[in-house]
Amino acid sequence: MGRHRHRGQTSEVATNESSDPSTYGRSFADVYDDWYATSFETDAAVAALLQLAGSGPILELGVGTGRLALPLSRSGVRVVGIDASQEMLDELERVDPTRSVVPVLGDMANIEHSLRSADLTDRFSLVFCAFNTLLNVKNFDALSRCFQGSREFLLPDGRVVVEAFVPIDESMIPAQSLSPARVESDAPVFIETTYDRSTSRLHGRHIEVWPGVVRVRPWSVLICGPEQLDAAAHTAGLVLLERQSDWNGTPFTNESTAHVSIYAPTA
Repeated sequence: MGRHRHRGQTSEVATNESSDPSTYGRSFADVYDDWYATSFETDAAVAALLQLAGSGPILELGVGTGRLALPLSRSGVRVVGIDASQEMLDELERVDPTRSVVPVLGDMANIEHSLRSADLTDRFSLVFCAFNTLLNVKNFDALSRCFQGSREFLLPDGRVVVEAFVPIDESMIPAQSLSPARVESDAPVFIETTYDRSTSRLHGRHIEVWPGVVRVRPWSVLICGPEQLDAAAHTAGLVLLERQSDWNGTPFTNESTAHVSIYAPTA
């Protein structure tokens, strides 16, 4: 984190690269639960995931502060959570000191190494990645490796679930933009974005303006539609079983802005 002065204000800027998988957690761990407290369908997601998982165990990719992992674990199912950000895992440990969720510091693009480093040998009835987290991976190769690792550690009748946004047509994505952020904050927050068409990557910064202090929180996502996810899953030996618009089972249509996609092993 660097500090810079601009016109009498102090600016706090995260210095890690926005394409680093740990960037999002490092940028948002301290505000994530407050900013997005009312943004999720948590109860519906937990119910849907438990139905898919059966008796478990469950692996969450990008466990964060445990929004989904903690209620899943309270149902009696073993839950392992991988996250690239130690800051997010520190927040998880703060609310889960008994480690009902097994935390793993690692990269979802290298699930095998992450689990082996934690001395874990589980095979999972469910591997899932919620709320666009899968799109934090560095590139399409990393996306494919994530699906491959998920398939490798999946039980024969297991499922892989991805929740993500449906991007608008690439030609409609502005090269640069600045807009207010819709977050629960006492300070004004703005989102600045830059789109790199050569890598299909949107680099952004949440700019939080407090009296005398400007806090900049960088992030980056891969612009990847459902069809591209299906193709990456297919190369890993997974096939799409069902796609919905949300955790409540709303049918997916051409007008849907988000999707919950359920994959199963092809053999």
